[in-house]
Amino acid sequence: MQPRRSPSERYQWREIRARRRVEQAVESLGERALALGFDSLGGRLAAPILVEPDLRPRPWIVVLSGGITSKGLLSATSRARVAWAADLYRRGLGERLVVSGGPRRPGRPSSGPAMRQLAIDQGVPAERIDVEGHSSRTSENAEEVALLLQARGEPSILLVTSPVHMRRAMLCFEKHAVEVGAAPVPAVSGERPGRASLVSQVLHEYIGLAYYRLRGWI
Repeated sequence: MQPRRSPSERYQWREIRARRRVEQAVESLGERALALGFDSLGGRLAAPILVEPDLRPRPWIVVLSGGITSKGLLSATSRARVAWAADLYRRGLGERLVVSGGPRRPGRPSSGPAMRQLAIDQGVPAERIDVEGHSSRTSENAEEVALLLQARGEPSILLVTSPVHMRRAMLCFEKHAVEVGAAPVPAVSGERPGRASLVSQVLHEYIGLAYYRLRGWI
């Protein structure tokens, strides 16, 4: 017999299912935009939320997860973000890395340890990498990483994520008094069509920005 879930656990599961339904609908629209040759319209839609890069050196480079499969394989987006963060580290633009990403839902793998290993494979010394492996969304990435940085007295970061995701991510970190320089990933290859579509990414972000403002997370 399955144990009964608490009210908070039931709410969490309902939110997870609702979030996944929205993601599936948005990705489906992105696939159609690609098939019909309309995906370039995403560039116009994205313009108001894009952030200019600011690659001045900071004490920390923080890289956010872009997903991991149920089998523990990082998505193409996660791999591209870690590779870009490692490149920034090798160029001397940060002294340490923080890789941030936990399981999207209970029972799933955490992105953090896999991201750490990939960063090591990319040439970042293991002792220069901190792992945040509990967060399941951008607001939690910011909250958990901010606690780590503030304990060290150095809340100033280069933030690595996808260009369209950058504004929402920056607002989340700034909500926690972290000084942020934007370091958007130049390119991602190998994602499935629904996630690769610029239209789906932009729609996802506009929905995310509205929801985060409603919840008071930004």
